[in-house]
Amino acid sequence: MFYNSTPWYRYLSMSVFLGLIIHFIFGFILGLSVDEAHYALYGLYLDWSYFDHPPLVGWIQALPVHWNWYPGWLRLIPEALWLGGLLISLEIAQILLDRYRGSFDYVSPKAVMFWTALIIVLAPILHVLGVGLLPDTLLLFLVPCMVLITLRLDDKLNNRQPQDILLWISLGFVLGLAGLAKYTALFFALCIPVCLITWHGSKIFRRPGLYLCLVIAGVLIFPVIYWNYQNDWISFVYQLGHGTGGEWKFKRVLTFFLNQFLCYGPLIIMGLAWRWRKQLPGSFALGSFFYIPFVLFAYFSGGGGSLPHWTAPAWLTLAPMAGIGLAQAWDAGRRFWIGLVASVQLMICVLGFTLLFFGGIPSISMDHAWGKKNPIADLYGWEDAGNRMRELSVQYQVDQLAVQNWTLGSRLAWYAKPLKVHVLDQRVDQFDLWFGPLPIGSNALLLNWSQMSYIDPVSDQGFESCEIVDTQAVSRMGRNIAQFDFLLCKNWQGQAEPQRSP
Repeated sequence: MFYNSTPWYRYLSMSVFLGLIIHFIFGFILGLSVDEAHYALYGLYLDWSYFDHPPLVGWIQALPVHWNWYPGWLRLIPEALWLGGLLISLEIAQILLDRYRGSFDYVSPKAVMFWTALIIVLAPILHVLGVGLLPDTLLLFLVPCMVLITLRLDDKLNNRQPQDILLWISLGFVLGLAGLAKYTALFFALCIPVCLITWHGSKIFRRPGLYLCLVIAGVLIFPVIYWNYQNDWISFVYQLGHGTGGEWKFKRVLTFFLNQFLCYGPLIIMGLAWRWRKQLPGSFALGSFFYIPFVLFAYFSGGGGSLPHWTAPAWLTLAPMAGIGLAQAWDAGRRFWIGLVASVQLMICVLGFTLLFFGGIPSISMDHAWGKKNPIADLYGWEDAGNRMRELSVQYQVDQLAVQNWTLGSRLAWYAKPLKVHVLDQRVDQFDLWFGPLPIGSNALLLNWSQMSYIDPVSDQGFESCEIVDTQAVSRMGRNIAQFDFLLCKNWQGQAEPQRSP
């Protein structure tokens, strides 16, 4: 047979190793993204919780941050979580093979492992989470753990084995950690009772371990509840408003589906379409780990309150079943189409890596029309800008830094630490909790960035005056991709409405 002569494990190891090498290299090449810097500041300013997210993303990197690890070493954490999520997905694939072996034609376990891993390796946005530590990166590991434990509990209940207490304890810890990672973990947690009640009915409520599980999870997430209680529930209020967004528009949902297709690729859809030709017993309930959060995020996208990477853990739960489907389709002679789709996804990933390496489109500078809105420029130059801000702070005897948008503030606060950074808009955010408002009458060094440029905040309610004291170009591969302007602003009056430059 074909599988007897094909080194599937070698292909599996090579694909996973290649993904890790790419993550490691780009972990050292790229500066911290806006979200990475924000969550690194969580680790620097430790607290029970934070304005926009629970605390685990900060806690998990607290020691490396305080040891002043270089960002490349900090990124070993998301790289390990990406690998852990992939390995657990392989374990889930093996369990599904054993469970449903009599329901479909024989497929090689080695081939299933390979296709499951390749689905993950060729999903472009999963590489983003494999390099940058976001709350969703934590869920890339924790949600597959939920699925794995749910399947193990199902096995215990099917075999009438009473020794399931350790599984319930493990589930309690996983649920608690997920609650400490991101509020939307609740969407995935809801899928566990959906599965267990569908498979076993009300008898799961007679398991003592269930209540121990809930107690453990409740204890772990108590710091988030307590912090919000102390701070007028601001995090919950913010997330409710942020998640639902504004006016609901159907075209945003269409954009959401297009982004999902591009971010996760058609390979997983092809595998699922082949596998779901024949519905397997209990698989619809297991699929709730995907469709419950996915439907909710799709709905939120209509109000503008959903980002493509939020669904990443949901897609990861489908990878094992899709891996089985791709192995079956390969055996059934669909090799050309599978190879074509995999090649297209590989080219998309390679294109993304190329743009990241060159800092955007090669030969296109910031003066070009296409270079004026270059999202890759966001990942270069901030360390030098932060160092220059510290130098100017000493030169002009000004210890207050200012920006007009929080996304500028997170990188500046990280790279210019320990200087305080104040965001001049009127919305309440984490920077207000860390640094407070800019004192009335004070002077500040203001940072302006060409890729998100603002009009100088000079007015009766803003600064009395602002003047550029230095500029700094961001160069990558022989061309300028962005520019920082450093302004000395005097006599702050306490209120401004930031306005983007035309």
